[in-house]
Amino acid sequence: MNIFFGSCSDAINHANETKMYGVYYTEDRTSNTNIHVHECCEVFFCVSGGKNFLINDRVYDVSPGDMFVINQFEPHKISFSTDEMFGRFILQVHPAFLYGNSTEHTDLSRCFYLRTPEVSNKLKISDKDFTYFQESFMELRKSFDYGDDIIKNSIVLQMLVKINSEFAKGYKYIPNMSGHSVISKSVEFINNNLSEQLSLELIAKNSFVSVNQLCRLFKNHLGTTVTKYIISRRITEAKKLLRKGTSVSETALSCGFFDYANFIRTFKNTVGVSPGKYIQINPPE
Repeated sequence: MNIFFGSCSDAINHANETKMYGVYYTEDRTSNTNIHVHECCEVFFCVSGGKNFLINDRVYDVSPGDMFVINQFEPHKISFSTDEMFGRFILQVHPAFLYGNSTEHTDLSRCFYLRTPEVSNKLKISDKDFTYFQESFMELRKSFDYGDDIIKNSIVLQMLVKINSEFAKGYKYIPNMSGHSVISKSVEFINNNLSEQLSLELIAKNSFVSVNQLCRLFKNHLGTTVTKYIISRRITEAKKLLRKGTSVSETALSCGFFDYANFIRTFKNTVGVSPGKYIQINPPE
């Protein structure tokens, strides 16, 4: 059973198609790391390198041994230094696999969905557990003669149990006010005003910087633009509303798209299908 893939998109597609999981490892520093969301939960395990990680409206520092847990509604983007190797394992897990293997006493989805203002996406892994996770991921790369699927399922489930156990220690989110205060303030303002008209001038004014400073900070720290971040957040919110049964037109207005045709076009370019098709694939819960 091949669950190790050469690209993150292949790992995601496999997880979606099988309602299970897919794994990806890379040291590539030129791969596409634009702000994105997908239909899987993600475990991001940093082996080496890293710089900053934007998840929803939070900015985290990244160091070797850091692990991040992300659900399918949290837009995220990693940035990294270009002068050092950036090795990371990425486990894409379909929610159905989490729910299907949870019990009354053990909820494997908890680390992905328990997200209050003080709960962190970031787990700091000990040296001992760093070795455990690295070896576990490498085991998933092997092909076992007999019971291959059962062995790999067992490895993934044990990893998820360990991740949730680590998450239960109660890691707190502490904003980095020294290096990312402007970005943190800006993304918080954007997220609180997604349904409104948002201009670079308005966001910069709220963060007490010039438009040029705002754009430069986003580019330097996150490797993206303010406009791309706004679009990503609006489309993420749109997906949530559509899955709740909100009409396409109401969703467009609620997410700050006052031009209906522009919403349809932007949604399709970002998600890959139109809002109507997305509803067919993901009927309201």
